[in-house]
Amino acid sequence: MKLALNATKTFGITAITTQSKSLYFFWRFALVALVVAAIWAPHFSHYQIDRSPAALAAVQDSARIPSAAVLDEVSGLSLGVQMDIPDDKVVDAAEQILAGTLSVPRFLQAPMSLQGYPQDYRRGPPTLQLIMASLEVERVLLSAFERTHDPRFLDLAVSRILAFAAHESQQRQGDGFLWNDHAVGARISVLAKLWRHVRERADFPPESSLNILSFVERSGRMLAKPSQFTVRTNHGVVQNLALLQIAAAFPALPESPGWRRLAVERLKLQLPFYVSGEGAVLEHSAEYHLFGSELLAMAVRLSVLNGLVPEPSLVEAAQKTRTVLGLLMRPDGSLPLLGNTSAGKTSALPLTDPGGATPIRHQLPPYSPPKSGGTLLPVSGYAIWWQRDDATKLAQTLVAWAKHDGHGHKHADEGSVLFWSEGVNWITNTGYWPYGVRHEAAAYSWAGSNAPHQVGESFAVPRSAQLLQSGETSGIRFVEIERRNDGAGTQFRRQVIQIDAQTLLVLDFVHAAANGTETIWTIDPALRLLPGATDMSYVSTPAPDGRHLLVSLASDFAARPQVRRGSERPFAGWVVVNDKPTPADALQLVDPSPNSTRAVLFRLAAGPIDVGPKISIEAGAKADAWAVVLEGAGEFKRLTRSGGTIMLDKVTGSDASVGRVLMLLRPAPDIAAERAALKSAYAKAVATYPPWRELAFYRQRLSYALGLLALLVEAGWFAFSRLARPISRRQYLFAHLGMTAGWAAVSGWAFLLYLQ
Repeated sequence: MKLALNATKTFGITAITTQSKSLYFFWRFALVALVVAAIWAPHFSHYQIDRSPAALAAVQDSARIPSAAVLDEVSGLSLGVQMDIPDDKVVDAAEQILAGTLSVPRFLQAPMSLQGYPQDYRRGPPTLQLIMASLEVERVLLSAFERTHDPRFLDLAVSRILAFAAHESQQRQGDGFLWNDHAVGARISVLAKLWRHVRERADFPPESSLNILSFVERSGRMLAKPSQFTVRTNHGVVQNLALLQIAAAFPALPESPGWRRLAVERLKLQLPFYVSGEGAVLEHSAEYHLFGSELLAMAVRLSVLNGLVPEPSLVEAAQKTRTVLGLLMRPDGSLPLLGNTSAGKTSALPLTDPGGATPIRHQLPPYSPPKSGGTLLPVSGYAIWWQRDDATKLAQTLVAWAKHDGHGHKHADEGSVLFWSEGVNWITNTGYWPYGVRHEAAAYSWAGSNAPHQVGESFAVPRSAQLLQSGETSGIRFVEIERRNDGAGTQFRRQVIQIDAQTLLVLDFVHAAANGTETIWTIDPALRLLPGATDMSYVSTPAPDGRHLLVSLASDFAARPQVRRGSERPFAGWVVVNDKPTPADALQLVDPSPNSTRAVLFRLAAGPIDVGPKISIEAGAKADAWAVVLEGAGEFKRLTRSGGTIMLDKVTGSDASVGRVLMLLRPAPDIAAERAALKSAYAKAVATYPPWRELAFYRQRLSYALGLLALLVEAGWFAFSRLARPISRRQYLFAHLGMTAGWAAVSGWAFLLYLQ
């Protein structure tokens, strides 16, 4: 007995037993496992929903209600990205799909072989993956079936959707665009379209009906889950409309009434910041304004299809966005390349009953243009001018300074000018650069617009932009925009004067741009820009109507302008046409001085061009006190600004002054209250539904690092236990308490810093 006691004691301290060593090893293993589990728990919780199948009674009732007319209308309210297949080509496209090939020239340079799900939504560029995960291929097949009643199209659509549903039901975390918020919402109208046809088939297997309805239910639960809701952007609006689509097309599902209420509540939360009181969708883009106008029209109609009286605020927002859309849309159906907008498209205007009493219809171009005049949207950040000099020449000018932090699709473009006339984008921006394509970051930054900016300026530089002055008289319009960079004192003041439908004058006054200033003026890709007849002037090749763009620069530029076309370094000379980056001529102006004054005259003229207009700025010009002399630029010879007044002096052929036009400038209205309300509504929505960040890659990398750290800890402990033998129970205890504290510190760092 005495020997046994001595064997377990050393220097009077009780040594650790083999059983205790095993417990301490489990302690160390459990610490690592708990930390890794804590890292991954939010990820899997984010995708966790009730996956129980639909009730048989709901399946049976859904075979009777709603009416086929309701299903047809809901299935026609597409929320997805379209493949732009013309109606007369749908059957041909479906035949190709039957043969196992997908041809989408808009997104694919060559046809892609179809392999089935999940492979089909994991290939191609990101936008195509979104389209595939939205079941747009199946929409084509179902549309072809509706046109031909050929059962091959319906059978393939059924088999593909059931395969997708079977794959989706087995997943427990995000996989590409499988559970992308937009993709899940866009599927619902396709599933309504499918259900419209299969519920009438007596030979359709009951198990397949159950699987389809179960898929709809899982989609609804995903759309309704708070952590899945993207409240900040149009994606959240899409999610709400998809819930209203489920409630209208599948009212027999037990959760449909709750989803209907939730969708209405969330839309009320979004509207105060999604659309300004002026009617602009605040997503920095003409194309997303069109999409937002469509979404709000759908929201009104879906409210009616759900037996609800549309919210008055929703009806008002839908009407106002439609009014602004009418100002943005040109007669040919094109939109200005503001933000995420692509050239080469013609868009349909939604025609709606204000209260949603009738189905939505669409009008195709040509459209009647708005009356000549200017519209100022100071809260939203736009000026839209329409002007016609005679019976044939119509022009649209858009000046943008919109910057709504946190809202979607922002480009670095405050101060940019877009000038269109008779089907030609004479002055434009780069537009909607495809996701995942090289130079995406540059296209979204300053080089993708004609806004003045500091050389090498970052997209993310903290800044603010505002309207300072505006004016209008005798068809002449003026706006002055100021952008300031926080903390640096850098200031850009751009003044735009539309003298007539053919003539724009742009003046830039720059202060404290330490690296100098750059401006890139891009023209329509169909035109080329050539040196003009005078120094510091350029002329475009003729447009189809025979007109040229004449560009005249003030002669005080420190560096020679450069014409770029499809340049990658520096990035300049690109326009996105039909979703494809296309080379376009661009005039790159660089001034190395920190303080500069520049003037550029743009004028459209027809016929042979021998001598273009000339422009000069008189010495000592300041932003609120300048004089510009024009030669050969129409009826005006001299423009002068003095404080809040601009004078335009007319001339005759002998250069004798024959009159003066006086324009009184108006200070920008006080919009502080409206801007504060927008920010408050946005902050409230984000606080209610905090944004989710997909951090699977970082969680995985962190897990590998923690595994390696655990091995190093074990190796260190092994070495210590060999060198410090024998080890007492107290030493074991304190060592493992220290390890516990260390792993707690690692967890705190991971959650509070690394995964934020």
